[in-house]
Amino acid sequence: MIRNLHLTSVRNISELDISFEPGITVVSGKNGCGKTTLLEIIHVLSHGYSFRSRDLKELVSWNAEELIVRGTFLAELESTRALSVNSLTGIVAKKDGLEAKSASLFFGQIPAVIMQPSDISLVRGAPEERRSWMDEILCLRSPLNTDLLKRYRRILLQRNQWLRQNRLGKPIGGETLFSVLTEQFIELAVRIWKVRLEMICEIGPMVSDYYKILAAGADEINTSYRSSVTKENESHHLDRDFRERLECLDHAERCQGVTLIGPHKDDFILWSSGYELRSVGSQGQCRSAAISMRFAALDLACKNLCPSILLLDDVFAELDEYRRGAVANLIREKHAQVLIATPRLQDIPFTPDAEIQMD
Repeated sequence: MIRNLHLTSVRNISELDISFEPGITVVSGKNGCGKTTLLEIIHVLSHGYSFRSRDLKELVSWNAEELIVRGTFLAELESTRALSVNSLTGIVAKKDGLEAKSASLFFGQIPAVIMQPSDISLVRGAPEERRSWMDEILCLRSPLNTDLLKRYRRILLQRNQWLRQNRLGKPIGGETLFSVLTEQFIELAVRIWKVRLEMICEIGPMVSDYYKILAAGADEINTSYRSSVTKENESHHLDRDFRERLECLDHAERCQGVTLIGPHKDDFILWSSGYELRSVGSQGQCRSAAISMRFAALDLACKNLCPSILLLDDVFAELDEYRRGAVANLIREKHAQVLIATPRLQDIPFTPDAEIQMD
């Protein structure tokens, strides 16, 4: 859990000191008062990145050069974390005596799962939305997966650079380098497929079960992993099949100057009555599926790391009365610290353990 938080010059918050209690806390206040910013900073101190900004410099108040945040977390041991983001000099992150020039220092020990209205893009959005969701869960399952994904992206980048240079007639390293990059690419891709398929076998039934609860049994969804190489949810002969597909696409890749297949092209599919939910699902069905995906991620994080922090940003206002009650019941069952941001307390269908009013 997070115990306390200090913010200076973060978005529209000039300065704030706040303490948190275990259980469910509702943070209320009018729009624009900084409720989402509060959840965002907790997420940054937990994971090292924001759920709504690509660049942490965007968090610095418009009339300031630097933001400073400090937070104390309690997991197995107490953890103190601090972050300075300067518009000119960059980032300094500190965690329990360690210092780094990147907020990624924070990742991997204290998971925080965010739910927000824009999560509907997890279902209706492009495949990269769901790939990011899968890879975030993989990283929460094991630090080794974090390193694996970084290495894969680095080799993919290098392979794409060679293909672009080759198309221009200037490939550095020639065919020997391309062969080495391709072998490394195949080895890392197969490893990613294996851990993703293992994860999907575990998380797929969770997503389906949560959806049944949120849909009151009116309909069901199933999940699968769609790969550009393997049959859905199968991991046999990955190395052989991938090599064959790469050989077939060699000419096309050289003409286009880009790697055409691999884990970076795959997708997590949600099915309803034999059709992809992203195409046929209603607004309510897609929201229920997205919430189910977040609850499943929370369960895996709690299983593999420690009880997680659950952050909800104005989620209840988007739900009908039944789903509102179902989400509330699920939240109260979780062994997690829960922080709910809402502009209207009447949208919360239960009495929280604590309330924080922001002006």
